[in-house]
Amino acid sequence: MRDLRNAGFNVSWIPESGKDPGDDTIIKKAFEEGSILVTADKDFGELVFLHKKPHPAIIRLVDIPARVQGTVLLQLVDTHHSDIERHALITVEKYRVRVRILEKEDGN
Repeated sequence: MRDLRNAGFNVSWIPESGKDPGDDTIIKKAFEEGSILVTADKDFGELVFLHKKPHPAIIRLVDIPARVQGTVLLQLVDTHHSDIERHALITVEKYRVRVRILEKEDGN
């Protein structure tokens, strides 16, 4: 998180805030604030794709060591800026990045 803060990002980290409010509350707050949600939890994808919850961009880190997460996220924000603006679900693994965008049912 230090790398992101040093780069000027406003970072909210759940462990710093105390009790985990639950996935529904986290995704709602991030959406309302226009934040990017970074997680290792795949349950957020279920909320987005199965339950059609309004959502921000979600970046899921899969087995990315903590010591390089900041660097990986900074590179990702730079290279996938347009996907982030479209509220993509981005899964980052050691050797690949997968971008999924939920198409709105009304065609917008």
